[in-house]
This record gives sequence, structure tokens and C-alpha cells, in this order.
Amino acid sequence: MGSMEIRRIEGVVVNDDGCAVDDLSFCGAVQVTVPAAVPWDDFVDLAVQEQWVGVEALSGVPGTVGEVVGRNAAAYGQRVGDVVASVRTWDLDTDRQRTFAAADCGFTPQGSRVSAGNLRILDGTFLMRQGDLTQPIYDETLAGLGGVGPGQRLPLIVVREAILRAGLS
Repeated sequence: MGSMEIRRIEGVVVNDDGCAVDDLSFCGAVQVTVPAAVPWDDFVDLAVQEQWVGVEALSGVPGTVGEVVGRNAAAYGQRVGDVVASVRTWDLDTDRQRTFAAADCGFTPQGSRVSAGNLRILDGTFLMRQGDLTQPIYDETLAGLGGVGPGQRLPLIVVREAILRAGLS
């Protein structure tokens, strides 16, 4: 198997020390902070290449990281809010920065608290498991695209390529 060139995105900060004694993340996690202006699919591409699990089924979702996080985009059983650790915003009313922990983002199927008119998302921090396989797939469309049955797993790259090839995002 040939080596794959991993694209870097300016401003992305990666902390893969998920086993530090004072860290609240689970062992083996990777924490990735991505500027809001980065195209969402560029981030998904990077995540798949780096084997960060949790956004691969969101391949091809249009918009920037800030827009996709703000609307809590979902596809094929994955939801952005499931991997968000925090969102840093600029509050236009108070003219200051505010950071919301995932629990305070108010993610719903219709959006989030951080998409309010007075807030501008500056960046999102994601907490993802490292690995080369998806979580078990229960979305019938995605399982069909990957040629697997419900509850089976697929390589991240297979999921991304199948979704992009089908143009279903």
C-alpha cells in the first residue's frame, strides 16, 4: 500500500495526548480545534486521513466548520454535536469571547445555541476516537452504500468515498 499524502489545514490544532493524567478525555482520544472558516469537507477529509472517528459519514456536507457546527448537521446516523467538545464564539452583544462546553451548546436536530444571531463561531473543538473503522453502522442507506449489514463496521475511507461517489450528502 502506497503512502497517502495528508493535507494540512492552517490553524488546526491537534492534541492526541488523550491519556494524560489530568485530561478529561478517554484514553486514546484526539482533540482537534478547527477554525470556523475552514470548509467542512476539508476537515472531514483530514479526519479520515488521520483516522479520527466520528465525522466520516458527514462527508460532503456543505458549508464551513462554523456553519456545520452551528446547525448541528447530521447524516447517516452521525451528528456534529456528538463529537463537539466545545465551541468558541464572539458575542456581538458583549463584544467579548465566549466558549461553550458541548453540554452548553444546546444541540438539537434543528440547530444549536451557538448559532444564535448575536454569536459568531470562531472555532470548534472536537473530541474523537482514533481508529480506522467506523462505529457500528445502523443507517440503512449508508450500510447499503458500503455493502454491509446493520451493525457492521467499515473503514473510514470506504464510507467517505462511498458517500462522495453517490453524491448523497
